[in-house]
Amino acid sequence: MNEQRVIDALNAARSRELAVIIQYMEHHYVAGGLEGLPSSVRQIRGDMWVNGRGQGLGARLSGVPGAVVTFKSIAKVEMLHAQSFGNRVTALGGTPTITPGERCKAATIEEMLKLDTAAEDEAVALYTQSVAVCHQEGDEASAALFESVLRDERAHLSAFRDLLASRP
Repeated sequence: MNEQRVIDALNAARSRELAVIIQYMEHHYVAGGLEGLPSSVRQIRGDMWVNGRGQGLGARLSGVPGAVVTFKSIAKVEMLHAQSFGNRVTALGGTPTITPGERCKAATIEEMLKLDTAAEDEAVALYTQSVAVCHQEGDEASAALFESVLRDERAHLSAFRDLLASRP
């Protein structure tokens, strides 16, 4: 097995994950203010929105809170992916990268969703290729990790596409 080839694939994935964590969290912060939430609505947790009277509004409100919650929720999953890739690199005797890949900024929620959809499309392509590399190198544990992350990335892609399609 060429461990370096697998480590390189894992670190490329980790770099990508670090970048989208930053990108999605930035989108989370900016999206809440772009279209403006009603003054009576505030976020008390990443998944909990309340109005001024303290009545729960639910995480899947239409409009901004739905996008805001989705950006943050997906960023949290991407953090777990980055950790898993780093753990696997370490297990193979490598050093996990701490350098994020390129990230994209946007001026509108629609632009954010388009960029994030593209990022998830790229992840699906990269991780599909990485599964093949791991199989070629006989590293079934790394292949299984990529396959697991691929399931999440496909779900993220679907979530971003659904939000984009629901935009007015």
